[in-house]
Amino acid sequence: MPHHGDPEDVFKTALAQDRARIDAAIERLSGEEPKPERFLLALAGAWGRPVSCLKWLPPVAPTERGVKSAARWIHASNPNVQRTALAALARAGVAARPVLSTVADALTSKEPTVRIAAARVLARAAPCPEQAPALRRALSDELFTVRWLAVEALARSGDDHPLAPVLAASRPRLDARLAPYQLEGWLRAVAALGRDASALLPEMNELLDRTSRLSQSDTWWNESRFTLERLVRELRATQGEP
Repeated sequence: MPHHGDPEDVFKTALAQDRARIDAAIERLSGEEPKPERFLLALAGAWGRPVSCLKWLPPVAPTERGVKSAARWIHASNPNVQRTALAALARAGVAARPVLSTVADALTSKEPTVRIAAARVLARAAPCPEQAPALRRALSDELFTVRWLAVEALARSGDDHPLAPVLAASRPRLDARLAPYQLEGWLRAVAALGRDASALLPEMNELLDRTSRLSQSDTWWNESRFTLERLVRELRATQGEP
């Protein structure tokens, strides 16, 4: 009968190997690596690893050296590499703050998916005032998703720029082409405004009325509607409405 060893020893060995693998990835990304994608994906997977299931290894805490090694590749000529680097930094959350100036530069990329990825990093990292000018310019991006993420980032940073009008002007239109995740993106930006989102109650009430007429069986649609109902209920409560 094979001997599998003590479970705790097996876990410690796997944990040490995992840390060594991430350290090696950071080392490769800090140099002139011809194919950085797989190492960037390794960081994204380790930084964003779920913690709810005990059978998985715990997530690896992002280090400053790690986020800087990933941020180097935002300047790559290949948009796929840029997106992968930004995806890793989005998983780093607030630990990505040392490189947010580099991330903010990507908001002017000609590649729409790169701009979205950069805005997502900034939204998750709660940016500093230094990134506010770039984010304010992003409020007029041709892509609504970039606008919503820029609103979320500015709201989380405590910026005093009027943000509710941006969301009112870029409200998603409910039609057959609208994906549930797009409505969720707008709702996340609304939620980030806190009490200031009360100015959006007319738009949200209209959306609530229209979503009630949709015969959507998709779970995502149902979750989006529940989120919308909760936000409307909370905002009405702040105004003393029933």
